Amino acid sequence: MLDHCTYDKIKLLHELSSLVWFIEQHAKNDAQSAKDVACHDLLVKLTQDLEKYIIKLREML
Repeated sequence: MLDHCTYDKIKLLHELSSLVWFIEQHAKNDAQSAKDVACHDLLVKLTQDLEKYIIKLREML
């Protein structure tokens, strides 16, 4: 059985990974289709930030 902290790290890793997947598979393409450059740029930066936290969580596990 996992302790609460380990479970929380795994849960966060899953949720952040899901967000990155959604952004890469849908949101960035939708922003490009809508010609919303500001939104696309924000999504790129958000993905980069989320990836940093994903890496840190993986290292902690």
